[in-house]
Amino acid sequence: MKLIIVIPDGMGDLRYPELDNLSPVEYAYTPGLDEIVRRGQVGLAQTMVDGLPLGSLVGVLGLLGYPPLDYFPLGRSIFEAYALGIPLAAQDVAFRCNIVQVDGRQRLIDFTAGQISETEAHDYLATVKLAAPFELYHDSSYRNVLIWRDCPFPAHDLALMEPHESIGQTIDVLLPRYRNRIHMPLTHLMRTSYGQGLMLWPWGAGHARALPPVPYRLTMVTALSFVSGLTQSVGGQAIVPTGATGYLNSDLAAKCAALIDQLGELDVGIIHCNAPDEEAHVRSLPGKTRAIEAIDRLVISPLLRHLDTLAEPYRLLVCPDHYTCCLDGRHRPDPVPFAVCGHQLTPNHHLRGYSETAINRASTSTIKSYDLIPQLSGYRVR
Repeated sequence: MKLIIVIPDGMGDLRYPELDNLSPVEYAYTPGLDEIVRRGQVGLAQTMVDGLPLGSLVGVLGLLGYPPLDYFPLGRSIFEAYALGIPLAAQDVAFRCNIVQVDGRQRLIDFTAGQISETEAHDYLATVKLAAPFELYHDSSYRNVLIWRDCPFPAHDLALMEPHESIGQTIDVLLPRYRNRIHMPLTHLMRTSYGQGLMLWPWGAGHARALPPVPYRLTMVTALSFVSGLTQSVGGQAIVPTGATGYLNSDLAAKCAALIDQLGELDVGIIHCNAPDEEAHVRSLPGKTRAIEAIDRLVISPLLRHLDTLAEPYRLLVCPDHYTCCLDGRHRPDPVPFAVCGHQLTPNHHLRGYSETAINRASTSTIKSYDLIPQLSGYRVR
């Protein structure tokens, strides 16, 4: 049996007056997702963990079957480093490093620098002068990886505010919080990188850490380097199709086609779709709604139609990794509603479509994210 998972990153949200008192996914036109609900089962999954950062690394790690408290490596930067082929020694610390946009009043106004283009990013990075022990590797758009070679401090002491959680705050308020000998090299790097209204923002520090391999044949289709690197680090195959960007303009049809092409070679196949999270971080209700509708139209519905033609049994799960709220652009720890249909799954509810509120009311318990794959497929990480 095949288990196919669609992760609409950050899809969970609140209800808003602007959307007729519905959430973005409730307001969106999602016939494919609603069909999965009608044909199958719904529930709540606890993807976030007390004491760990609210975000996709914890969420995706759990959805792959790894208990985050046991395996969380402090920062998803190490997986982006793996994806970029950056060697890491035991004492090296890797950071995610955004190019961010700062206005004339020194306020952080955009953690993506306006979804900066490759040309603009390269032009800006050419002006940044880094000295040992720091090395900077460009990934894509605003995303980079910063390495602190032979770092004398543990990664957990090097935490900086996440840029997407700091929108609207001024640099002169944020950086003095880190006025100590441990953070001084990082804050100095940030201040000296300022130019053209742009600045480097390192965060998500982590040391290299080996994870046990997944006990199943895994294929992950994604646009994000950290998801790709995480997949490769646990022995899976990561595919980043041409045109996959992680934004509203991502070629979702190519992502769906890439997974369908690999169905004969996998036990668990996952498509990670990042745009709902990106749109929520910039507080765009229309953008998040469009992102969800595109995932349904170009990923969920075609997958469901194709899987129904196969002789081999399947299960198709749609589960966000976390909530990201358009209200404030931040992640939330709420259990996420999921829907799954397929082999030997009879409805456990009377719902007609996907709704955070309705699934919360219909669910009598909450499953840990890392128990979803074992429960649906029998595979468990040892």
